[in-house]
Parts: sequence; structure tokens; C-alpha cells
Amino acid sequence: MSDIKQSIEYTDSQKTQIEVKLQDITFTHNDWEGDDLIDLRKAIREFYKKEQYGFCSYCKNSVSIQVADNCHIEHIAPKSKYRSFIFEPKNLCVICAECNKIKRAQETLNQEPDTVNRGSNRKLYPRSSNAFKIVHPHFDNYEDHIEIFGDYFYVDKTVKGGYTILYCKLNRRLHHFGWRREYTEDSAVIDMAGKLLAETNPSGQRQMIEKMAKLILLRR
Repeated sequence: MSDIKQSIEYTDSQKTQIEVKLQDITFTHNDWEGDDLIDLRKAIREFYKKEQYGFCSYCKNSVSIQVADNCHIEHIAPKSKYRSFIFEPKNLCVICAECNKIKRAQETLNQEPDTVNRGSNRKLYPRSSNAFKIVHPHFDNYEDHIEIFGDYFYVDKTVKGGYTILYCKLNRRLHHFGWRREYTEDSAVIDMAGKLLAETNPSGQRQMIEKMAKLILLRR
């Protein structure tokens, strides 16, 4: 079952506002932050914050409940590539500030990976998981694709999970701070880490990562 069970349903006035925006040929993704969309953005944020029980769709850490600083609206198919999907309910969710900054930094450079299979020439929003390269909260169950071990160690269980980890840099805390001290002083973990470094087969590497992650989880 997907992480997000229901998508936002716009009011009649919101539908009219959205229709006007999309019919305006000068409207682009850069206008998403406009003052005239404040109320609409608030409604979207509040809906998905509740629907997601206050968790980021990508890293599964908490988003802010009372303020918007750490609760950002995410366009799963980038709004810079898919203008017609900017207000699409199934293209929206909320994510934390860090995941948003990482994704937006890529968009700023126009180098963001295309999350939708078969390019950016789609006219209708996809209706199935297979159409997306990353874990899609409206179509996918996160735990089918990604396992989280310890405090911040993400392991991919599928290709889609691996792409999501890479795209959102989910192991950023591990890369920045390294392993917790109790792990680096654990001989079993060190031995397994050595085997992982020596493993050259991608399938074998994934198996070793899973074994090491489970060992770390047992050490908590």
C-alpha cells in the first residue's frame, strides 16, 4: 500500500485559480512562490503534512508541524520540467528542508535527474509506480524499496530505492559525520566493513551492506 493514501482535493475557487494560472502562457515554475499563491500553498502543505503524519517523504525524518521552515512542498516530477504538473495533486507531498535544498540546488543548476521515465514530453500525469525512477509516495510503499538502519543509514532494496538514496543524498549524515564511535570500535563491524571494501561485485556489495546494517542495528 502506498505511503500517501489520499491526494488533496481542491475547492472550486482553488480549481479556478489553478486554471487561470495554467492558461497564462507567462506563468512558469518560477512563479510558484508568488504572493498570490500563499493560501493555496498553505492548504497543500497542511493537507500533506497531516496525510504523511509529519514525516518527510524521502528521508522519513520529521517535518515542522507549526511552521513552514522545515516543511516544504515537493514536486515529485520537477516543476521546472513539467509545468502542467505543478498543481497535480499526485505530484505533491511535503519534505524536510534538507531534502528540499538538495533537490532545489540541482534544479537551480538545471541538472536535476528526470524522475519520470521516458522523458519530459508527457502530457498526462502518470498513474503507476513504473513511470517513476524514484520512490513515489502516492504509488509506492517506502519500505519495499528502502531500509533505514541505525540513526541514518539508508540501504536500497530495489533500483528505485537506490536512485532515491542517490538523488536525495539520504546518506548525507553518514558521509558528513561518519560512523558513530561505538561502531568504529566494534571488531565485527570493522571486519565486515573490510569485506565490503574488498567486494567488487555490485550484488555482493549490496548483500554486504545489508548484513553490516543488520549487525549495526543489533548493536544499538
